Amino acid sequence: MTQILHAAAIAVFTLGAGAATVKLVQEEPAPFVIPAGNWAPGAELDGRVFHTRDRIIETDEVLDDILHFRDGRFQSAMCQEYCDFGWSEYRTWVEGDVVHFTTTTRCPDAPHSVVWYGRVTGDEIEFDARWTTRRWYWTRHLNAEGAGSGAPVAGG
Repeated sequence: MTQILHAAAIAVFTLGAGAATVKLVQEEPAPFVIPAGNWAPGAELDGRVFHTRDRIIETDEVLDDILHFRDGRFQSAMCQEYCDFGWSEYRTWVEGDVVHFTTTTRCPDAPHSVVWYGRVTGDEIEFDARWTTRRWYWTRHLNAEGAGSGAPVAGG
């Protein structure tokens, strides 16, 4: 009887551990899609600064940021403060009066990267972004959306 109880305990533990393992394995989210376009090294937005109000979709957290474009490079003030992301090259394509831009920023000291895709029309900006943290044992993605203008955001 003791052997049967011992075998049953091992089976319960094994099945329980298997279920826990399945919960730890995360499905990869849908890819972050950058639309096809005539992308070229960025210059159209050089000298522009945008104050944005951003929302992390998974947590509904609202953040304020300042996005800088200078000499073909991009910087998010919030990313700079968080992890010294520095300046990253950006790419653009123009469609009528809309300047599309994309960039990938990377933290030099941790496994964080952010892929950005946005649109600028006149003095208004809107963007989508995906923050990814990759470790050997898990990957975390946070999606964000934001909008703003060349002037400070009201209430921010």
